[in-house]
Amino acid sequence: MSYLIDKLYTNRLMLRRVRNSDLPLLVQWSQSKESCGKFLSPEGFELHQLQQKLDSGVLWNSVEKFFIIERRDETPLGTIHYWQPSGKCDTVTISIKIADSSQRNKGYGTEAQKFLLMYLFDKVRVRYVEMYTDIDNVAQQSCLRKLGFRLVESLAYDDGNVKRTGNLYRLDATHYCEELIYRFHYE
Repeated sequence: MSYLIDKLYTNRLMLRRVRNSDLPLLVQWSQSKESCGKFLSPEGFELHQLQQKLDSGVLWNSVEKFFIIERRDETPLGTIHYWQPSGKCDTVTISIKIADSSQRNKGYGTEAQKFLLMYLFDKVRVRYVEMYTDIDNVAQQSCLRKLGFRLVESLAYDDGNVKRTGNLYRLDATHYCEELIYRFHYE
């Protein structure tokens, strides 16, 4: 998985590599319950921690990419991140956060995920993409089904100090190729 890009463009968005100038905003989002919403726990990053991650290449390397999601007018909306789980060379896991709560439920998350999935399947050539979501996050579950994901299992997990129940969804390359949503790029 060595195909490297710095930016992905969608109809309304740009997904781009994190820059030094983004770090204060990422810290703010990581410490805000409002930015995390009901289904994520704040990560609580400090500026020096994120600076170290950025400088060391943890946020951007051959098996992991951390993008800022921006509208085309460069208004930051949130983050989308993918990584290759240990021992799964043909699989990536994605996480997304629309941190600006006023911009949720406008289709930005679906659009960002759709175009990242197209990149992962068409360019990186992964076989499987997995996403985890809180069992009560009905909007994200609907989005995942729209994007062709299938429910694999429900499981309990710790998210910070919060006990949660979640669902693991998976999309494989075969089903990706069969999904009509990926053939039309105007949505």
